[in-house]
Amino acid sequence: MQLRQSQIMENRPTCRLNPDHPVHRHGHYKRYANCNDNCKEPVDRFLCLPCGRTMSVLPDGKLPHRSISAHKMQSDFDARASGQPAPPATEKEKGCLNRTWIRFRQRVDVLLTVLGQMIEWVKPSPAQLWNQLRRSYDLPAILHLLSARFKTSLLADYRCLLPWG
Repeated sequence: MQLRQSQIMENRPTCRLNPDHPVHRHGHYKRYANCNDNCKEPVDRFLCLPCGRTMSVLPDGKLPHRSISAHKMQSDFDARASGQPAPPATEKEKGCLNRTWIRFRQRVDVLLTVLGQMIEWVKPSPAQLWNQLRRSYDLPAILHLLSARFKTSLLADYRCLLPWG
């Protein structure tokens, strides 16, 4: 299971099945910090001893399975949705941001189903959906809302966000 840093209250998460279970630090894995180089950063992992399940805690400024920062993505999406010129980015970042916007456009119907009456339009364009989400939240808050409340993400339905059964 993948959690966001803002979802944990102390220095470690609690077990989702039973908050009384002891959870221990279980090392970390490395993921690419950004799309411009091969630098990797650690993401902490935790283990619930009785359940045998692991949890990873992703920093709020990072996207699941993407090597672009939440700040860069938010700036790029804000520009696309408002028809403004894109903020400066390297060629690799531009490619990553283009793929991310395409993926977001493909997820509009799924997000509408999940968010329901939180969205005022019946069939919004990707730009309208993004602008409405941004009226209330910044990107880390959007990611937190989707993962904590709806067990999904902005760009995909990742297995790591599904609740334990």
